[in-house]
Amino acid sequence: MPNRSMSWQSNKKILCAMFVVNMTIAASWAWMGAWMVLPFAGLEVLLVGIGMYYVSWKLSFKEVIIVEAESLIIQKGVYFPKQEWHWSRSATTLIKQPSQYRMSAPTLFLKHLNERIEIGKFLNRSEKLTLRKYLLELGLPIRVSS
Repeated sequence: MPNRSMSWQSNKKILCAMFVVNMTIAASWAWMGAWMVLPFAGLEVLLVGIGMYYVSWKLSFKEVIIVEAESLIIQKGVYFPKQEWHWSRSATTLIKQPSQYRMSAPTLFLKHLNERIEIGKFLNRSEKLTLRKYLLELGLPIRVSS
């Protein structure tokens, strides 16, 4: 999973607090006669809420790699697997493509016959190196491409 600074539950608490503060200020302005502030205050909270939900949804993306004795299962999706691959473990290769920049994370692919899938796109450098090490310990052959 991508790194998340806050869960959706925490985002909802912040959104509710923002709603209370905005509506308190908008209600005081409306009480003084500037009633047109109310719909814009509500619209502001609604748009921020939609943005927070979208970011939280995008950060709920998961990749699951299941390594069994003779097979490899790769699942990708949000909330449930939307894409799934079942490959033979003996015919699968880990491909490491070095990054253009010295401190950037390498790009990792799993290749089976003519199909190639990028894995760990959202991981940072140390997490990708740990993933690579783990897959190598499981016996997947590695190939470095340029």
